[in-house]
Amino acid sequence: MKDKILEFIKRRFPEDCHWTDGNCYWFAYILCSRFEFLNIYYDSINGHFIAWDGVSSYYYDYFGKHEKNMEVVKFDDLLYLDTSLYLRLLRDCKN
Repeated sequence: MKDKILEFIKRRFPEDCHWTDGNCYWFAYILCSRFEFLNIYYDSINGHFIAWDGVSSYYYDYFGKHEKNMEVVKFDDLLYLDTSLYLRLLRDCKN
């Protein structure tokens, strides 16, 4: 499945439209919409959204596949873990 995800990224997103510095939430959202087994995660150290494949444990963003080397939390879980951060991310990144 990793190859299908990487091919999708390469084919559908030939140009970087700030997918890692301003639109990373929407890029992760698009990946999760296309590949339903992916989930949106937030890297709190780097302030970056990625899509996570819980089966292979790979993370994906515009630049492709990453192995876990960051502090990440499932975005939906942030509502309960840090409500103020969750609401701020909704305001600044999603809306």
